[in-house]
Order: sequence, then structure tokens, then C-alpha cells
Amino acid sequence: MQQDVRVGPPALLDDYRPHPGVYDECVDERGQLRPHWRPFVERFAALAPPARNDLERLVRRRLQAAGVAFNVYAQPDDERASWDLDLWPTILSVDDWAALERAVVQRVRLLEATLTDLYGRQGLLRQKVLPPALVFGNRDFLYPCSQWQDLPVPFLVNYACDVARDADGRWVVLADQVDAPTGQGWVLASRLALGQAMGPLFLEAGVRRLTAHLNRLGEALRAGGEEAGQTVLLSRGPEDPSYFSHAFLARSLGLPVVEAADLTQRGGRIFLKTLEGLQPVGVVFRKRAARELDPLHLPGFGGRGTAGLVDAARLGNVRVINALGTGVLQSRTIGPFAERLCRHLLDADPLIADAPVRWLGDPDQRTATLQDPSWSLSPMTARHDPGARGAAELDNDGSPAVTQLLAREGHGWVAEQPVTLGTVPCWRGGRLEPVPWAMRLFACVSADGVHLLPAALGRLSSTAASAGLPSGAGSKDVWIAAPPDQPPLAALLSQRMASTTLQRGERDLLSGTAEALFWLGRYTERMDSTLRMLRAVLARLLEAGTAAETAQLLLHLVRLHLDEEPEGDTTLARLGHAVATLLHAEDCVDGLAGCLQGIQRNAILARGVLSLDSWNALNALRTDGRWRQSWRSALSQPPVELVDDALRMLVAFSGTAAEHMTRNDAWRFLDLGKRLERALQVAELVSRGLRTPPGVDRDGALSALLEIGDSYMTYRARYASLPMAVPVVDLLLLDETNPRGLVFQVERLEATLAELPHEGPYRSPAQRSVLGLLTRLRKLDARDLVNDEGKAEPLATEAQAVRTALEAASDQLGRAYFLLAETPTTTLSARRASAP
Repeated sequence: MQQDVRVGPPALLDDYRPHPGVYDECVDERGQLRPHWRPFVERFAALAPPARNDLERLVRRRLQAAGVAFNVYAQPDDERASWDLDLWPTILSVDDWAALERAVVQRVRLLEATLTDLYGRQGLLRQKVLPPALVFGNRDFLYPCSQWQDLPVPFLVNYACDVARDADGRWVVLADQVDAPTGQGWVLASRLALGQAMGPLFLEAGVRRLTAHLNRLGEALRAGGEEAGQTVLLSRGPEDPSYFSHAFLARSLGLPVVEAADLTQRGGRIFLKTLEGLQPVGVVFRKRAARELDPLHLPGFGGRGTAGLVDAARLGNVRVINALGTGVLQSRTIGPFAERLCRHLLDADPLIADAPVRWLGDPDQRTATLQDPSWSLSPMTARHDPGARGAAELDNDGSPAVTQLLAREGHGWVAEQPVTLGTVPCWRGGRLEPVPWAMRLFACVSADGVHLLPAALGRLSSTAASAGLPSGAGSKDVWIAAPPDQPPLAALLSQRMASTTLQRGERDLLSGTAEALFWLGRYTERMDSTLRMLRAVLARLLEAGTAAETAQLLLHLVRLHLDEEPEGDTTLARLGHAVATLLHAEDCVDGLAGCLQGIQRNAILARGVLSLDSWNALNALRTDGRWRQSWRSALSQPPVELVDDALRMLVAFSGTAAEHMTRNDAWRFLDLGKRLERALQVAELVSRGLRTPPGVDRDGALSALLEIGDSYMTYRARYASLPMAVPVVDLLLLDETNPRGLVFQVERLEATLAELPHEGPYRSPAQRSVLGLLTRLRKLDARDLVNDEGKAEPLATEAQAVRTALEAASDQLGRAYFLLAETPTTTLSARRASAP
């Protein structure tokens, strides 16, 4: 019989019923509210129902604005990739947290001693404490990192441990995360979103803060490596489901996020490729598996990684964190042997037990497991990452195929028995429900010991039992009750330097970031041009309807951004197909869907150098749900408001970039992309727009070109007449004072290129291409390009010259700054003439 849980504020907990016989974090077995929950519950209960709903919406908005997701490329409303944070936190008492701290500290000491032995004297194998097949049959035991003269002690600087309460309330270990632990960024983003949304409710709850731990982690990462070079965070890139977490943590620590292609090895040292050349790296804080880092010594991953990284680490020229080879103890590796190891190495019993696990390299354990289907089979080093999807498993059905596989490869497999998870209250549909949960704890190892992050990555489970950290049912922010004597809060950037050198400019821009900024500028300008054309078309559609003459003009305008002739039997049908293509087709070069993807991809890569306002403008554009609606009937229901709002977001982004970005290389590459793409768009607009087919109103086309080129009011101020071809061409192409005109863009390109770093006394190839184009344009006369009778053949020739020169400049920029990113060297050679 269930007990009546009528405790605390009745309106809030009246219907809350914990599962019978299962430990609940909020309510004890007698149905009483646990003391450390009472302050939060009372304050939350005092809120009116509308205020609670507002809190929930505010938390979602903050998470969406931050871009929190498993897949940073996914649509904002894609539930499979979204970060679902519950409004109610999980609150742990001071005593619970102290017990976990002691257990994790012991666990780190155990893992550190085991790693030191396995990559050193290997006494654990000689004394048969661990079976050799467990180590040498593990693909994460890195032979090139064994028996070094100077072991990289400590092996672990960043550690994570997946833990859960079982049904009886005992903590158990679900997995060790020692290779490349991930998740701190999600914890920080969740805390930021929930804390800011709740405001006074959070401040009055007495929660331990995270800033001191972040400062300690930053100091531990940089320790011993500052003299050798800078510290970087190494990630697989945006394709990694955990990339957001990597990037958010890096920003919190003030570290650049790099990929393997950004690093190179020279003379036994690791360098970072920047626009100023190669910059030394002293510490690599890695967030990818060690076996993927060096194709020279650790082959088998398609050449990915940085060749020579193992050599640099062995020589002591770079510190890799966590040390190379720690993955041998990833996940459940030591689970079956933890108690034996603890007594052998630490002369103590474990302070926290492991969840039930068996190593299937043992024939007896293998036989017993195959006879009991309650045990699940999984690879020994499965990462149990909350961002991972579909870890490989076997069905424990006793079939001959499974039996033969495990007889052959059992050393790489473990059997796990699901743990019945304790529950925690979750806010679902305006009421509380008990939901099973587990969490990931994070620790850093510094010179003064092991320190836990006073928070955790809470994960909810859709089932009552789980063998690993649950995924897919939502997340929790875990609050740790602060002791009464908690010291004053430390600021995140509280470290002080003994001395510093004043600087003006950041000359270590990554080549990958420079490329992302360049293409971000191009995609935003490309989308801007398409939106302005669509606005002109849709406005005329609303004003003049779908008369034949109007439809022909509108189709002519839409064709300016299409490479192929739209389908349809009539002019109106072709117009509808063309507009739908520009709105939805991802493979259309100037299409809005493709532009949005390009903006999102490059904004994510360049986020570290974008201002908060710039990011917010682009993120608001991306998260607008109207883009994912069907606009197939755009002619009958024109999306004018969507187009106008999108243009305002792009203008806001351009304005914040122009006003807020320091005039450094980051700003230059963003501006180069914008200027180059705008020049291409204007040249194409005028060249193709003036070649009107029969039946198209030429005056209407000229007016539309001025409107799309954002120069209509300037034209009206200069010429009190209907638009004419010659002055339109002069204003849009050759007027050096028009900030939307072609020559203005080329002038800015030439000036900005001159400010980029390059070697040698001569102009770079890109400068030469742009300077040649600028000289050619300045020699032109609009009257020689077009006349009012419609002849524009010379204009088409000049437009082709513009495309050729600008595309060449784009390629030359890529070769000089985005690919090699090393200082070019000009070599002059002479050959002695042979004697006649």
C-alpha cells in the first residue's frame, strides 16, 4: 500500500507518489520531504502557476539561444538532438556530496596507480592481479606509449564517473570516463540557463557555485606547459555529438577549440597553424579518443589526427591531457577487478561499489553469463556517452554465433546487469512525477589533490533500470547544498598575472576560424541578396496580383538566383516553382535553406570570435520555426513577414559586426567574405537583370534592380525621373561612393587584403587579382556598357571578367590562408650559365 505523501506545500506535492520500494531523492520512505529540499520546494510552491510556466519557457529560450544540442547542425525543433533540461533541479545534501567526494578521490587514486603500473613496470600483470588479455587485448592499450623513460604523471587531470543510486539508495559506479571525458560544457550551460531563469529562486537556494572549480581546472591544465606554448582544446569538430559541450567548456576556460588539421608537428614539437604562421603548443586538452590522435603511431583511422603527436609527447615537448593511453581503463574495464585492485594498490576497501559487471575473457564467467539472459553484453570500453547513439551490443540469447564470438573475442566484452535506479522529481505538464535517473560526476587533479565539480550532469531514464548512463529522456541540473561556511564567490576570471604586456590585436587567429568567418560573410550576403529579391517579388505580387505581364517580370527577377529553368507549363506555374525552390531546396546555390545551413555551420566554427549580439542575431534567424513550414503555396500566401524579419536579423548581424568587432584579422576575413559575395551578387544582378526577355516590363525591371540593390532612394534623390539603364548601371556598378555598388566592394577588398599578413615585398596573388579588377572597373564608362534601347552585350563581358577575377581571388585566399596557413617564403634562384 502506497503511503500518502502530503508533506510540505500541499498544492505542489499532493499528487507526488514515489515508486514503491525505490529510493527517491526528494521524499523519504516515510513520505517526508528531505530537509535539504525544503527551501527550494517552499520557494517554488509560492510561485503562481503562470509564473512556473513562464519559468519553463524562459529556460527553453535560454537553452535555444545558447545553441545547446547533441547535434549542432540539427534543426532547433529536432527532439532527437535537442537538450531537454527539466525545470526542477536535483538537490544533493552536504553529507551525500561529502561521501561521493571521498569515493571519487579514492577512485582517481586507484585509476592513477593502475595506469602508472600498466605503462610502467606492469607488476599487476606479473603478479596476476589483472589478466594480461584484459590489457593486451584492449584496443585502447597504446603500445607506443608504454615503457617511456618519463611517464606522463599524472595520467589523469580530467576525470568523470557515471554513478547512480540503486533502489536501496546506495551509490554505484556505472562507468569510468578516463580517456576523453565529456559533458562539463552541458553542465555549465544548464546551470547558466536555469540559474538565470530562476533568478532569486536560485540565489536563495544556497547552491555551491562552479567558478572556483573552473579556475582550478584551468590552472591544472596549464601547469607545466605554459613555457612550452599555449593550451588548446582538441575536438573532432562540429560533427561530434559532444561538440557544443567542448566549445562551451573551452570558452569558459579561455581556450581555443582546435581540430587535428589545425595542429602540426615540426622537430618534435607541436604547433598551431595561424595566419601569423606556426605558434607553439604546450598543452593539448583532448576531447577525442587517444587512438585517433596520431596516424603515424596509431594507424587505422583513415589518417585522421596529427602525425608525430606521440613523438612530441614522449619527448616531453607537449603535455597531452588526459595522457595518451588512459583509454585502456575506459568505461567498465576495471569494474570486475575494482575491489581486488583497491586492496592490492591502496590497501583499502572501495568506498563505492561497481554496478554488477563480469569480464567475459574468463571462461567460467562467460559460461555463467550465457546461461542467464538477465545479463546484457557490450564492448568493454563502450563509452556510455550521453551524446553517443547506438553503442554496439550483442543479444545474450545463447545462440552458437554469440557463443563462438565470445569464445574468440570475449576478452573485449563485458556482461552488465541493469541497476534499478532511484528516482527524482521532474516537472512534467505542470506537475511533479518521479523519474529514474543517474548522473556523471567530474573531477580535476591538480598539485593539491583531487577536486570535484560541485555539480553533475544528471540524466533521466525512460526505463526503471539501466546498465549505463541513460540517454534520450532528458537532463537535470544537479545542485549541491552549500555548507553554512561557504566562502565568498570567486569570479570566473579571477587569476591575476604578475606582469603583462599590453597588446592591441589578436594575431593568432586559427586558419580554420578565418575560413569560417570568410564563408560566414559570403553566406550572409548571399542570403541577403536572395531575400531582397524575394521581398521585391512578393511585394509586387501583393500589389499587382498575378496578371500575365506582372508574372513575367517576377519570373525574370526570380531567375536571377536560379541556375536552372524552373518547371511548369505556364508562367505562373514556373514562378511558383521558382519561389518554392529558393525557399526550400538545399541544393540551390542561392536558396535560403542552403544559405541557412552555411550560416549555421560557419557561425558555430567561428563562435569564439563573434560578439554575443552577433551570435544572438544569427541564432534568432536559425531558430525561427517558420523556415521549417511549407511555403509551396507562396503565391497565394506570400511569406512577406518572414522575409522582412530575416532581413532585419541579417542587418542586425552586419551592424553588430561592424560596430562591435575589433578591427583585427577576424573582422577582416568576415568583411572580405561579405565584400566579395556582394560584388559577385551585384555584378550578376545587373548583368542578368538588364537582359530582359520579350514581354517583360523594362522600366519595372530597372526599378526592381534598384530596390534589390538597396539603392532606390539614392537614385530618386539624384534623378527625378523613371529609372533608365545608363544611370542605373553607373550607380550599381561604377559609383565609388555607393556602399552597395560593385566598385565600392572591390575597393574595400583591395584595402582589406593589404592589411592581411603576408611575406615578401610584392602584393599577394589575391591582391593582384583584385587590384587588376579595380583598375579595369575604374576605366569603364556606363554609356559604353549599355544604352537605353536595351543593348547590354559589353556589360555581360565585363560581368564575366568580374566573376573570373573574384573567384580567382577567393581561391588564392584559400590557398594562402586556409589550407597551409604557414608563412609563405619567396625564393629567388639563379643558375650559372654554362661556358660556351
